[in-house]
Amino acid sequence: MAMAGAAPLGGERQRALFQGDRRSETALVLFIWAVFVLFTGYGGYAKAIEVMSTDDAMRLVEVRDFLAGQGWYDLMQRRLNPPDGVFMHWSRVIDLPIALLLATFDRAASADAALRLTVTVWPALTLLPALFAVASLTRSLGGAGAGVMGAFLFALSPEPMGRFAPGMIDHHGPQLALALIMLACALRLDRSVRAAAGAGLAGAAMLAIGMETLPTVAVIAAAVALRWAVTGPEVARGTAVFGVVFALATLVAFLIDVAPERWFLPVCDALGPAHLGAAIVGGSGLALATRSPGDGAAARFAGLALIGVMVVLVVAFVAPACLGDPYAALPEIVRTEWLEKVPDARGALAFAQDELEPALVIAMLALSGVGAAMWLSLRCAAGERWRVWTGSAVLVVSCLVACWQVRGATFALAFAIPFLAACVAALARSGGPLRGAVGLLALNHTTLAVLGLGAAAALGLPTKPAASMAAKLCPVADYRALNALTPGLALNNIDSGPHILAFSRLSAVAAPYHRNVDGIAAQIEMMTGSEETARAVALSRRAAYVVLCPGDPDVRAEQKRNPSGFVAKALGPTPPAWLTPIDLARGTALRAFRVSP
Repeated sequence: MAMAGAAPLGGERQRALFQGDRRSETALVLFIWAVFVLFTGYGGYAKAIEVMSTDDAMRLVEVRDFLAGQGWYDLMQRRLNPPDGVFMHWSRVIDLPIALLLATFDRAASADAALRLTVTVWPALTLLPALFAVASLTRSLGGAGAGVMGAFLFALSPEPMGRFAPGMIDHHGPQLALALIMLACALRLDRSVRAAAGAGLAGAAMLAIGMETLPTVAVIAAAVALRWAVTGPEVARGTAVFGVVFALATLVAFLIDVAPERWFLPVCDALGPAHLGAAIVGGSGLALATRSPGDGAAARFAGLALIGVMVVLVVAFVAPACLGDPYAALPEIVRTEWLEKVPDARGALAFAQDELEPALVIAMLALSGVGAAMWLSLRCAAGERWRVWTGSAVLVVSCLVACWQVRGATFALAFAIPFLAACVAALARSGGPLRGAVGLLALNHTTLAVLGLGAAAALGLPTKPAASMAAKLCPVADYRALNALTPGLALNNIDSGPHILAFSRLSAVAAPYHRNVDGIAAQIEMMTGSEETARAVALSRRAAYVVLCPGDPDVRAEQKRNPSGFVAKALGPTPPAWLTPIDLARGTALRAFRVSP
């Protein structure tokens, strides 16, 4: 079967089914986007604030601080674990557009309506480029006219689309959109200089926003370099443009994102000098290599090997810790009592032990994409194999990242969709509309997820309700009720921290961010300790309040694990004498106590 660039199989009638001009494809992708936005906006606007995760709430805190006059480079969260505070590893690149939306809506609507509009509109705006990127990817893999199928299947995929639902204002949606854009542009850099530049710009933007996508950037860049090493002159210009733009754009992103006084700090969890050095050496080195006088694949591979060694040496010299475990510096208690218990930070095997049913569904969805990629690799035209191989490499690496931390599954599932859509297009071309419809029904993530759940039930696998976030179990209204209290420091369970900061005037000791090591350690001491230990922690922190969400999974687990411990006593009928219960409001689930000396 032929793919893009070659005549598809199936005759004229079948070819016509997927042969639309680019303008028609653009209109259809816009239509898919508009339908999704209207549907989710209508149903999600009213509860957009209530469904915000810890990261969404923390992003809102940053945005409000920025609007209140906090400096561009000042990412210190002073109400988190005061008096020292926590310097966040996030980027103002995401804060800025959200702040502009919030400031604009504030002029025309009430504070509550402005916030709901902001957290509904922003995810919808970031979805649009993601859909166009998926359409471009599918067109590169499946030929002209297949792009709409990719956008449609993406819209039917609950996990990736969930990153763009109302309330999702954290950085994961934009990161996913940029990853899709970078890959889509990389697959077309032999045809368009603008695509080559787009790949470089998207890669730099991904590094600026966060290091979670570093493996994706690295594997796409490596695929671009390997393609040039094998094929030579036919992709030399696009490869050079990619390298130059990636190097320069990363430098610009570094200057925009990093304060001058932090230029030489060897950070690994945010864009730092090691990443900048690697991007400049790797990008400019690749561009120079395409202009080198050496001829033949052997010379090109030798050049790439030299560039790779130089990149590793730069990182090893500037920040050697970045070559190892990113969480190696965490104290053992923080690692074992917090990080290893975060559901999406666990490895695939650990996740499957507790959540076997969803693990099976995720595996089925990801492996279906890998299978589709293998099928396309075997059947595509020779001239198109590099596109399929590049996309396959990104998909496989994303699957490996998901095996390390299951939070990477979102990217793996997103990268699987263009392959599935290309298969549907191929089936329609070779077998007509009926076969294409069957393929569409069988190869979309919704159907595959249902099949996975059915297989889990047939195998008798245990089902377990998904753990809810504290924000869902203790509504936003509960946290807003804390505004009746005099501002002070709350000793809190960890997942309530971002919502305390976002929706009340209180400060919080703990929030689920690895730079808040001291605050996390303090809340672990409080949560797992005795009444006396918790009191010592509260007094040493000068906490005015203790705030707990009884429905939080960690809180419930600690109650069950240690019936005589502090958490069980605090939430019991008779709290410790040094805690005075605060009546927040009728029907409030959140529990707050005033600390007595």
